[in-house]
Amino acid sequence: MTGEAAENVAGEVAARWFRENAPRFSGVLLFEEPLARHTYYRIGGPAAVLATPKSREDLSWLAEGIRATGARSFILGAGSNVLASDEGFAGVVIRTGRMNLTLEASGELLRIGASVPISTLLRRAAQEGWGGLEFLTGIPGTVGGAVFMNAGTHLGETARRLRAVEAIDLADGRELTRFEGEALRFEYRRNLFLPRSALVWQTEWSLEQGDPAQVKATIDTTLARRKATQPIDFPSCGSVFKNPRAHGLNAWQVIEKLGLRGHRIGDAQFSEKHANFIINLGAARASDVKGLIELAKSRARAELGIELEEEVVFLGAGTSF
Repeated sequence: MTGEAAENVAGEVAARWFRENAPRFSGVLLFEEPLARHTYYRIGGPAAVLATPKSREDLSWLAEGIRATGARSFILGAGSNVLASDEGFAGVVIRTGRMNLTLEASGELLRIGASVPISTLLRRAAQEGWGGLEFLTGIPGTVGGAVFMNAGTHLGETARRLRAVEAIDLADGRELTRFEGEALRFEYRRNLFLPRSALVWQTEWSLEQGDPAQVKATIDTTLARRKATQPIDFPSCGSVFKNPRAHGLNAWQVIEKLGLRGHRIGDAQFSEKHANFIINLGAARASDVKGLIELAKSRARAELGIELEEEVVFLGAGTSF
């Protein structure tokens, strides 16, 4: 049996278990659900199982099903930095957008559920004068995703404000594990303490009480800058590559040096507006986007001696990704 065939069989086994045990799940279960409906790229084939949990009990149930079937799993927030395979995913995709929407401040501490959209957090910050979070402006997705990717902008990054994380590892179904202090280890655009099978439940952040008008002004100015410099009118995953800091360049400058601004494969294109964005012009496939990524990586290595590293996360069949 080929690797792809084995993955498909495993997906069928998982789907059977989740169908049979669905009455114990309070969230939403979908089967053979196109991932294109759940990613910013609007690209991706079907997931064998797509689960949207609503409670801690739902998470325990999912962990049980994953252990019982040996199914592969993937944690999907808002899908803002994900490229899903054209062939889909023969496993369990877990959407985290409805499970914990806590958003409360106590003194200089802010507790935020992992499901809270960053846009919602910033609107509340502008209303309440919660300073120190403006660096998240323009970042799509959820708070849990920001933690996992150490998301940031030119104003700063998640690691600077984060104080604690509570997460559960679906691979072994343990209770919530709390990370704080020195356990919160990060690098540029990645965390070093959460395994891939971990799902962020709740977070704690330090904040500065400021003037609501000033916080709003900073957010509005940053959003205006984003609209002026990024191709937000087309589906994309945001920045495709991490900045190669050792070479003193931004990723878009590397793409520019290679003459790839505006280059396209199928309906995928390096944006004319911001060269580190690959946009979907309408009918792009994952293979088109992946083709542009591999082209830029190979040419950057050969012509500039630069190893480009993806910021986008791949979701899908092992044969294609």
